[in-house]
Amino acid sequence: MKKFLNFLNNFEENILSVLLPFMCVVIFVATFCRYTKIIGLPWAEELARYCMIWLIFLGIGTGAKKGEHFAVTVVTMMLPKMLRKAAAVLRTLILVAFNGFVAFYCMKIIENQMMMEQVTPSLKWPMWIIYLAIPIGSVLMALRYVWHTYLEMSGRLADEGGAQA
Repeated sequence: MKKFLNFLNNFEENILSVLLPFMCVVIFVATFCRYTKIIGLPWAEELARYCMIWLIFLGIGTGAKKGEHFAVTVVTMMLPKMLRKAAAVLRTLILVAFNGFVAFYCMKIIENQMMMEQVTPSLKWPMWIIYLAIPIGSVLMALRYVWHTYLEMSGRLADEGGAQA
C-alpha cells in the first residue's frame, strides 16, 4: 500500500505542478491577446476553467494526505485517548461513505454524458472527461483519509512528521 501511495503522491503532485502554471499561462496569454487585440482566444477561458476543476479535485486528495481539511478539533482534543481514536475512525467512515456516494452518483452522470455524447462548447472535448475529476478526487480523498487514520491508529503518524507516505 505504501508503494502505491508513494506513486500516487508523485503522480498527483506532478500533475498539479503542471496544471497550475499551465492554467496561469493560458489566462495570461488570453488576457494579453485581448488587450492588445492581437487575436481572440475564445477557448482560453474554458480551458482555464477545466484546469481549475481538475486542480481542485486532484488537490482534495493532496490535502487529505496530512488530514489538512477543515476540522473542529476542540471537541476531539478534550476526549480521552481511546475516544479520540474512535472519533477518528468514525470521521473516516463518514468521509469514505460520503466520497463513495459522490463517486458512485457522479459515475452515473458520466455514463449519461457518454451516452448523450455531450461536448464542451469551445474545445469540443467530451464533457465526461471534465466530470471524471469528481469521482477521481473523491476516491483519492477517501484513500488518503483511510491511510491517514491507519497511521494515526498505529502511532506512525508522529513518526512520519504528520505526513503520509
